[in-house]
Amino acid sequence: MEKNDLLDVYFFRNLVRNRFFRPVVNLIFLIALLIIIYFGLSSESDLRFHGGIPFATTMIWDIWHPLLAFTIILLGRLWCFACPIGAVGDWTQSVYSFKKRYPEKYRNLWIAVIMFLLIFAAERHLFMFTRNPPNTALLLLFFTALAVLMGVIFEKRSFCRYICPIGLVLGVFSMLSALELRCKSKKTCVDHDIKECVVGTESGKGCPVGEFPQTMERNNYCIMCMECVKSCSKENIRLSTRVPGEDLVRSKKNHPDEAFLIHGIIIIFLFVMGMERFEFRNVIINFVRSIAPFDTQVFRDFFITYWRNVWAILIFTAITLGAAGLMYLFTRTSFKGKNTGQKFIELSYAFIPLSLSSYLAENLPRLLKGILFIAESAGKLSGNVPQFPVIENIEQVRLLMIFAGFAFTMMAGYLISKEVSNTEKELRQSMLAVSLTAVAYLFIGVKILMLQI
Repeated sequence: MEKNDLLDVYFFRNLVRNRFFRPVVNLIFLIALLIIIYFGLSSESDLRFHGGIPFATTMIWDIWHPLLAFTIILLGRLWCFACPIGAVGDWTQSVYSFKKRYPEKYRNLWIAVIMFLLIFAAERHLFMFTRNPPNTALLLLFFTALAVLMGVIFEKRSFCRYICPIGLVLGVFSMLSALELRCKSKKTCVDHDIKECVVGTESGKGCPVGEFPQTMERNNYCIMCMECVKSCSKENIRLSTRVPGEDLVRSKKNHPDEAFLIHGIIIIFLFVMGMERFEFRNVIINFVRSIAPFDTQVFRDFFITYWRNVWAILIFTAITLGAAGLMYLFTRTSFKGKNTGQKFIELSYAFIPLSLSSYLAENLPRLLKGILFIAESAGKLSGNVPQFPVIENIEQVRLLMIFAGFAFTMMAGYLISKEVSNTEKELRQSMLAVSLTAVAYLFIGVKILMLQI
């Protein structure tokens, strides 16, 4: 059946193909980014003790970051179209670049995975991004400088393809998106000798992340730049709606870095929600304190400044490895050691719904906080500060999110298991591995969310 094409909507294709449209959007967001950086650098370092201007932390951690998570089902990686950081690297490259090929041994997502995990591991104590506006501004400047540097050294948008941690997460979750960019007809691509979407034309560049619409079967790496829409003389590119999650079952391309990240996101954000609760937090703090090499008043500053920072990173590393190891163990037990590695990777994609639901549950209070901040700030400007009711059922909503993620993971697990299994026995083994791991995650999530804040 022929799929719908949003590019057929009145004026939309012409708008997307306009050479000024994306740069203007990028410029608008770049101005917003510079304003956030300015207010971040102008503020005090710790909002808890020194006051300061919460604008930078609120806009990044309470508005932008949660909105990405909550809109990804509908929009996929559409943020990448507007991203000012990737655009600055792109603009730099158009002025001057050595255009070296990105090293083949690093053409994976492990660097982006490590960066993502490090940011959230070090957030609580070392960098405190969510309550430290200057550090938030410096983080934005760091990634902007990195995009510029990689634009100067390497060809295409290597930063967006291999390094950007937000692009990494958006890529994995975009497999659940209700939006996809693909070619209309593979036969048209085959019959067309000049692959304009690859080499580029005067109208549009070749794909900046090295994707080929003719062979694309999932959303992960497409950054929705729409250059292929501009360059394809056959107008063989479509932007279509679809049933969310089609990529999970349809895709044959699976990678260990993505599988590892999927489990890492689940356990990390469950852990972060646990740290919001006194009972859980006290257990972790007492554990870290009990194994400190010094526990005297003289070395108190050492403990606060360095020891907890080191352990924050070590704990996040340990629980991430443990979560992936748990799935690997259940897979190995179910399959008696046969093809364990490959089955672990294939079946891990079933946990993307639970991974997203954990991500959403952790970000829900932040998003509500950000919305209240904007509403109150607007109210102060107009002289009429609105009064908002206290939201009492937020923990129940978070629990429902975890249960919903569990349910969809079980469904995805069955569909993926059916796709990758050759026999009924293999199907049962696959479902056993998925079920045991999913139940373990559900138990941890429910146990944490039932604790008092």
